[in-house]
Amino acid sequence: MGFLNQLLKYKNICIQCHNSPDADALAAAYGVYTYLKLHDINVSIIYSGDYEIQKKDLLYMIDICEIPVAYVKELPKTDLLLLVDGQYGRGNVYRFEADNIAMIDHHMPSMKKTENAFIDYSYQSCSTIVWELLKEEGYDVKANEKLSIAFLYGLYTDTSSYVDLYKKHDIAMRDELSKDYPELERLKKSSMSLEDLMIAGEALYHAYFDKEKQYLLISAMHCEQSVLGIIGDMAIKVDVAKVSIAYTDIDSGYQVSIRSADREYLANEVAEKLCDGIGSGGGHIDKAGGVISRDCICESYAGWEIADIIKERMEKIMK
Repeated sequence: MGFLNQLLKYKNICIQCHNSPDADALAAAYGVYTYLKLHDINVSIIYSGDYEIQKKDLLYMIDICEIPVAYVKELPKTDLLLLVDGQYGRGNVYRFEADNIAMIDHHMPSMKKTENAFIDYSYQSCSTIVWELLKEEGYDVKANEKLSIAFLYGLYTDTSSYVDLYKKHDIAMRDELSKDYPELERLKKSSMSLEDLMIAGEALYHAYFDKEKQYLLISAMHCEQSVLGIIGDMAIKVDVAKVSIAYTDIDSGYQVSIRSADREYLANEVAEKLCDGIGSGGGHIDKAGGVISRDCICESYAGWEIADIIKERMEKIMK
């Protein structure tokens, strides 16, 4: 019995996205919703927190994909609360009290594995996990154009516009679902808001440059992951930079986006070494990405700032 199939014993299910849901959370929730609806389950998609969705690309995504997501202050009556792209008890997920809780997530686990929790951080997007779970149940995602667009855009935004895409499962989903979707192209071209532009400009203005090692370090806190790759692409064009590292905070730690202009320091190797023992990283020789786990650095670098951790590791990487 697959993970999704075991949920069918519940007749009323509420799928909860993390606060201020991004494209990946919405897509993954929509994938599970689609499966449960096929089996006559009374299911809804919700999110909570301080703010309702306002980003134009997400509102357009919700519209064209027909994702029935609702902002709520109270949990509707349900037999099961299913968290998607988040984990119960995390700071970015509004805590609703529920008798039965399940989770599907691709971030570092904050709890022990249970039969009701499918958490695997070897995936770059939660959309990919749900895509695989649907395939396990025999569901043809390719035949569902709206869901395919949602999954692709979820992956696109969680991998810095595919630039930092390197995990085999995620690549497989992109390759299988890729098609000429005008709606997806419009989504890609509207993924950056004016606020994102200001954040990128501010981050680049305050970039740190190590003159000896010749690398740029850019802090872009509270930045959309899709924008992180744009920042990295701009930074590596600086004539004196051999490597650029842009990072932003996420719930489980820090997302990093790495670019290389020097064959002595390949981006994928820099990512692997930078994240070694404190997360995971990889990619291509000129563009790569990774995640640094907050829990891991709390153990190994108690009291350290993330910028100082990266600088300390870069001293060893760029000898």
